[in-house]
Amino acid sequence: MTHPNNVKIEIANLVVSLSCHPPSLHKHLRKRYHKFLTEDKAQIEAHIELSGKERPNALLEPKTTFNKDTVRFTSPGFQGEIDLKTKKAQLRLSSATPIEEIDYLIRVIYAVLAFESGGLLFHSAGIVRDGQSFLFFGHSGSGKTTVSRLSPQYLTLNDDLLILMPQGDGWQAHGTPFWNPSQTRPSAQHAPLAGLFRLVQDKNVHLEKISKGQALAELIGNIPIIPLSAPRNLPLLHRLETLIDAIPIYHLHFLPDDSFWQIIQKQFNIS
Repeated sequence: MTHPNNVKIEIANLVVSLSCHPPSLHKHLRKRYHKFLTEDKAQIEAHIELSGKERPNALLEPKTTFNKDTVRFTSPGFQGEIDLKTKKAQLRLSSATPIEEIDYLIRVIYAVLAFESGGLLFHSAGIVRDGQSFLFFGHSGSGKTTVSRLSPQYLTLNDDLLILMPQGDGWQAHGTPFWNPSQTRPSAQHAPLAGLFRLVQDKNVHLEKISKGQALAELIGNIPIIPLSAPRNLPLLHRLETLIDAIPIYHLHFLPDDSFWQIIQKQFNIS
């Protein structure tokens, strides 16, 4: 069993251990992340200290600064740090909705941990069809959740955040537990990545191949946290180039119905 005084989360074989004060937070965290719990050894250990309920707005993102080995984030009632040398993280907060705010800490940890492990945390919806994952990305409101809701017969890994990890000559897309009630419930599964699609709402459904330079610009805009670290910018570009070289990327012009799957089915020869 998981130790009663910590919660271990595993995403893409990366494990983060959380210890909390007060201990009553552990029960709520286990409920939120129950599909992603593990007993394996953690790569990063995080301690969370809750001291009051003064802050009402859990969705207010803190100011985040990133140097070579440390990530710090702060806002009123919310101060945290991730130290990559010691593999420790901490969060001190005062909040009426602490679980949502702890979720932000975990997202930042996984953005850093995935990158340091050769992968990427990526803003996109991931849908598995015929054993392959198809990723749909774009700015907020572009249609990631819509695409997921239009695909109820297929497995949604997550409709907002995925972890991408290289494997052999390709990449694997891994579901993450980061979601809210307005989104599609995520899955702890993973699948080989087949295609990347930048969503474009249109009156006609079609695929448009895009250049490598444009693909780089569009992808980097959907990578959270890591672009804040100047020393990681060049390695990030190289990693995205590797992704683009391995996986086809398109603009997907689509209507608010499932007709986009007909185009993808034809292009990728899937059933």
